[in-house]
Amino acid sequence: VGNIVRAARKLEMMFFERMGVFAKILCRDEVKMMKGKIIRGRWIDANKGGSTYTDYMSTFVGKEFNVGVDPELFAATPPPEALKLLLGHASASYELGVHIMLSDVKRAYFNARAERELYVELPVEDPDYEEGYVGRLALALYGTRDAAHLWQ
Repeated sequence: VGNIVRAARKLEMMFFERMGVFAKILCRDEVKMMKGKIIRGRWIDANKGGSTYTDYMSTFVGKEFNVGVDPELFAATPPPEALKLLLGHASASYELGVHIMLSDVKRAYFNARAERELYVELPVEDPDYEEGYVGRLALALYGTRDAAHLWQ
């Protein structure tokens, strides 16, 4: 892992701490973990810039796997084709006063409170990382089964 990616991961961990995404608890604390489950996490590192201008972003996501059909789980983001269709309609109806407003919320899921008792293995990049500890999610985390539903 290069210095640029390390810096992006550090920034993500600072954001986690500021938002209170999880509370660190000892994994062996059986009383708190009777109803919850522990999921693994992983890093998604991406260059949002290009070859001449780099803009690295690292996102720590949960790896909660699909174990069945749940009609309440969905992603509210429409496909790009739908956006193109709406923009085409708005531009053709300009004289009628049709307007479109788009919102892009950075790290949207961190604005939704977790409803389930769910724990995530802490990344070694966490400044408070200690072997044997996990994080109890207080907010929704990308990669969990109910993140999109909670954000919506």
